[in-house]
Amino acid sequence: MEKKCELVDLPVALLRHSRFNTRKTREAADIQMLAERIRRIGYERTRAVWAVPVGNHYEVFAGGTRLEAAKVAGLDTMPVLVHYGYTDEEISRLSDLDNENDEYHRPVPITDVWAEYARLHEEEGWSQKKIAAAKGVAESLVSERIAWHKLPDKVKKLVLSGDLTEAHLRRIWGVILPVEFTLWLTTEMARLELAEKVVYDKKKNGEKSVRALEADVAAWKEWINYAEKVYGSLEEELTLYDFSVDPPRPYLYKPREEFVRELAKRRARSMAAVREAELVIKRMVADNLEQYRKYLEEKSAKAALEKAKAEKVTEIVSGFKQGDARSLVGELPEESVRLLLTDPPYGMEYRSNRRWASQAPEVIRNDRQEEAFALLEEVIKASLPKLQKDAHVLVFCSWRGEPKVREILENAGLTVKGSLVWVKEEHSAGDVRGAFAPRHERIIHAVKGSPEVSPRKPDVFYVPRAKRELHPAEKPVELLKQLIECTTAEGDLVLDPFAGVASTCVAALELGRVFVGFEIDGEYYEKGRERLYRVAQEKVEEIVRLQPPAA
Repeated sequence: MEKKCELVDLPVALLRHSRFNTRKTREAADIQMLAERIRRIGYERTRAVWAVPVGNHYEVFAGGTRLEAAKVAGLDTMPVLVHYGYTDEEISRLSDLDNENDEYHRPVPITDVWAEYARLHEEEGWSQKKIAAAKGVAESLVSERIAWHKLPDKVKKLVLSGDLTEAHLRRIWGVILPVEFTLWLTTEMARLELAEKVVYDKKKNGEKSVRALEADVAAWKEWINYAEKVYGSLEEELTLYDFSVDPPRPYLYKPREEFVRELAKRRARSMAAVREAELVIKRMVADNLEQYRKYLEEKSAKAALEKAKAEKVTEIVSGFKQGDARSLVGELPEESVRLLLTDPPYGMEYRSNRRWASQAPEVIRNDRQEEAFALLEEVIKASLPKLQKDAHVLVFCSWRGEPKVREILENAGLTVKGSLVWVKEEHSAGDVRGAFAPRHERIIHAVKGSPEVSPRKPDVFYVPRAKRELHPAEKPVELLKQLIECTTAEGDLVLDPFAGVASTCVAALELGRVFVGFEIDGEYYEKGRERLYRVAQEKVEEIVRLQPPAA
């Protein structure tokens, strides 16, 4: 059929919207505005709608908003440019051209474009190549837009609001997860979260560049790929053992499935979280198999004895805990501590790295001292209800800090009994030109109630320094033992809130006292823990040797 166009006036009742018009959504305000214009000046023939005859009516493929406005304005007829002999592809392209050049209305929402591409592909049966040719775009863009049409409405709203662009979506679309991870994270979930992150970052920073999104996507791909590698490295299933019964009952364990469950449990969204999930599974498997190996060994009397000793060592060492004393002190039973013996840190930012030692006055500044005093005050107050009715408190400090330490102890309700002096075998550097060489440190002695000092000792202690191999301000165990010995009895609880490398704990252990020590610094905690293990193992071996044989 020959192509031709004819401008005629047609009854509005015979006009229908064409399925090839990409614009599917029309703003009511736009329709009303155009209707009022029509009522005021009439319908402009130069703005005739475009249509094709279909059966006994006409399908309008360009000017759908004008058609709706004519209905609202109450027109019986309107000018129509009727097209004859045009293919569906040509009609689709003409419709897009009209929408692009329509000066009366807003551009076609991009989500309508996606919907039209998907309709042409799924309902009209057009190939992506045919759609690309009709719309004048790349075939790859057609494929993307058909896929984006299936996005959740939540994402589409973000696109319509301008927070997301097709360029953003193109990057996000590169994130793909295997079906095995469905319990943890699906491809759709990942893409939605990345889209929401774009919006969040844009609101927070005022923009979200495609390059910034590319960095986010690269990070996601990195830990997703790592999760896939971990998944592949794990066995599909293996035999582990249930130790709640004796003998242990074997059961089938599926590391891959449990890895995915652990990822979901943690809502892993970073490399660190994926590695933690990996560690949990691998450690669980390794620990279970190791436990079973030990079980087999412990069938013999020797293995059973070794186990008992190991448990005793663990029990002893468990008194040394990593964490902040301000919170850990609260876990102690009320009125359980006979002696609080501690060497507080310089300041909170140093944790246990620095101590009130006279050899380094140059690092002490007012702001750090204030933080240190505040920390000590908080810990002392938290510890007060944990002290027995009659209990001792011994706090190391320098001569500079002594007045403030006294004030803190007295304000907490303690009675300061004196200032002990620890004399070292050699002096510290200090001010080598303008001051005497410092060779001592102070130890403030305070009490709660009326505890005894027995045996009574002089208030000056001559003890050589510790070698300080583990800690720069390490106190000698011998000095700590002398302090503990005259303020506690065997079985009493000794508390050190700033335990460092566990010197106080070691001294208490060697004297047969119970101890609790807290250290916040991970490095010093590990050193102290290893040290305590060695001492505890020696102590346990001694107990075993001295025990009479079973009858």
